[in-house]
Amino acid sequence: MFTDLIQTLQDNERFAVISHFRPDGDAIGSTLAMGLLLQSLGKKVQMWNADPVPQRYDFLTGADLIQPLPPALPEDLQVLICVDSGDLKRIGNEAMELFNKAPFTINIDHHHTNTRYAKVNVVEGGAAACGCIILKLVHALGVELTRPMADALYAAISTDTGSFQYSSTTPEVMRMAAELMEVGVDVGDINRRIYQEIPPTSFITQREVLNNMVVEENGTISHYSMPAGRKAELGVGLEDCKDLVDIIRVMQGVKVAVIFEDLENGLVRVSLRSKDPQVDVSAIAGMHGGGGHCMASGIRMRGPLSEAREKVLNSIRAVVRSLS
Repeated sequence: MFTDLIQTLQDNERFAVISHFRPDGDAIGSTLAMGLLLQSLGKKVQMWNADPVPQRYDFLTGADLIQPLPPALPEDLQVLICVDSGDLKRIGNEAMELFNKAPFTINIDHHHTNTRYAKVNVVEGGAAACGCIILKLVHALGVELTRPMADALYAAISTDTGSFQYSSTTPEVMRMAAELMEVGVDVGDINRRIYQEIPPTSFITQREVLNNMVVEENGTISHYSMPAGRKAELGVGLEDCKDLVDIIRVMQGVKVAVIFEDLENGLVRVSLRSKDPQVDVSAIAGMHGGGGHCMASGIRMRGPLSEAREKVLNSIRAVVRSLS
């Protein structure tokens, strides 16, 4: 699986690593782990993202190395690596321009809807997190798994498995977590920082969602819509709007939960989660130009919000009704 990737790493000296905008734990952890891995090989590496590192992950050693996108591709850059992005569009327009101008590109990802957009594509659709693939790469290269790498990979794997609650948590995943702990990962400390240090503004957003969520189809579908300007009215930011779909997903009886967010640029962000394996939200997302995993997917689609919502909900309703 890693033959072409390893050859590329050996043949070049100057790299950059990037991931999708509005990065989650897997995006940040995988970017950081890949960057640190390259440094351990003696390579020169830069790490970028269109958005800042979320506060909950800024404790990771080296997180400050993940910088804003440069205005232009560095002239001496040889290879640009994209991690944890199933579609090139997920990294944003400015990052896409840099990616398309890079002399050589690599795509490392775990989404089964991945579009194989790079010159070398390392895609393992069944992996629980992109961090799992990078840990395997560490083994394949025979390099030392350092504590900073292990912390970053634990953050990646833990967050993308729902803190090891999702069905993607296999025996292999638990063995990987154990290996990272053996290197020195302080599970209690990392879990506290990621899951138990929520800023007050996030509670304002959670209250908004719980007060205005809609439940339909006999309690099998839950959804919430955030119209344009609402974040400003609430006094909250982008980071406060992450993981909102998980709040309404946990209601008993719900099979599918959806968050619709008006991005104020003519686009609507849709986050979908399924609790029933019979409802493949990646297939539903694919109908509307999105993608992801069977149980967790996303879409960015043209608005207005009301029309986008009805299009997606009608697709979900059809699937849910077919199960009854």
